[in-house]
Amino acid sequence: MSKKLVWFRQDLRVKDNPALHHAAKSGEVICVYIEAKKQREQHHEARAKVGLIYDSLLLLREDLNKLNIPLHIMTCDYFDEQRALIKELIKDKDADALFFNNEYPINELERDRGVEKELGADGIDVNRFHGDMALEPNQVKNKQGDPYRVFTPYKKAWIEVHKTAPIEPISIPDKQNANIGEQITEDFSQDYRQDLWPPGEQAALERVDKFLDKVDQYKSKRDIPSVAGTSCISPYLAIGAISSKQCIHALLNHYDGEEQKLYGNTWFSELVWREFYRQVLIDNPQLTKHKPFNTDAKEVWVDNQEAFDAWKEGKTGFPIIDAAMRQLNQTGWMHNRLRMNAAMFLNKLCLVDWRSGERYFMETLIDGDFASNNGGWQWCSSTGADGAPYFRIMSPLSQSQRFDPEGEFIRKLVPELKDLDKKSIHNPSSEQRQEAGYPEPIIDYKESRKRALELLG
Repeated sequence: MSKKLVWFRQDLRVKDNPALHHAAKSGEVICVYIEAKKQREQHHEARAKVGLIYDSLLLLREDLNKLNIPLHIMTCDYFDEQRALIKELIKDKDADALFFNNEYPINELERDRGVEKELGADGIDVNRFHGDMALEPNQVKNKQGDPYRVFTPYKKAWIEVHKTAPIEPISIPDKQNANIGEQITEDFSQDYRQDLWPPGEQAALERVDKFLDKVDQYKSKRDIPSVAGTSCISPYLAIGAISSKQCIHALLNHYDGEEQKLYGNTWFSELVWREFYRQVLIDNPQLTKHKPFNTDAKEVWVDNQEAFDAWKEGKTGFPIIDAAMRQLNQTGWMHNRLRMNAAMFLNKLCLVDWRSGERYFMETLIDGDFASNNGGWQWCSSTGADGAPYFRIMSPLSQSQRFDPEGEFIRKLVPELKDLDKKSIHNPSSEQRQEAGYPEPIIDYKESRKRALELLG
């Protein structure tokens, strides 16, 4: 029986994995994952994310081994070496085909084209699939056949496509009649908050199931950082331990197949935002080269290292911003509402280039995902697809008062302020700051907002 090599990347799951599914239907399957360590560093991805990937791989291997499928875990430095290792494995295992699911950033695309070209010249069949999006890329276009630049019409069109072509997650492969043999294991583990983010596909599925019990409260609770109102599924989506297709399908099942309830759900909208940012990246590969989506947007950023350092350390003197940054630094994750607050504070109020914040988030987030992170930062800086208008600048004080009215979140993450009353905690007096050892604000909000509007308008 012919052997097929499945190359795992950002798709660390057995269920709903097109490459694995189709390989298993055409021959005996051998799997490999190759961590390009220095390449990942160049892409500024967090050690916490690497740790989650490694531990999830060990669990993925257990699931594959139950199907008599081996998984080799290997390391190298750069993408070019991945290509060489793939060629060696195919030769060593006497495989006649390679299967993998596509990735969309430019370096990954160039690598995959190179692999396809080199293996094709050797007579090896290369099979590529779309496992990262619920609807395949380029399915959602406007009436002129052009890509959407704004989310709401994209979502409406996405729904129309979904109505005519419902998505169904792919089942796991059948158990194969083969010996697993010895499996390569090259350790690249890293520390992360495993208490918050248990690794693996099963943990991801269980988290979605648990979240669906309260998904109807998501709209009202998702902006309140002191409560567990969000799904916290993003790290698993980022590494592919679960797919967006599975999430959408699970939500539809929760509503007993009633599509209108699915389409009206706020969590569904967030999953479609993820699809939108991926399509934007596919249509605009220059985004991976640090270019703005909107080339006409004003970029008036200044060199303000002092403000950037204070922001990174959670010492801006604005309690809600500092609480957000400390949550990021301590857990590798930040509440979505606070991501917008922190980004707009750094970019528009401190006038620090959005690229600096984008990079720091990628370096720190366990759910770091280029398309979503870049999309979010460009949205906040008014340079991106469907970006916030230049005059939209979130006030740290009003956001704090509105979404953490009792100061619960601030007390937890900025404990030096825990004894302040619910009014003072959002903006302590100079005396209160001195007593608590908490810094004065690094900017004057009103003056900074006025300056930003003058420069960006």
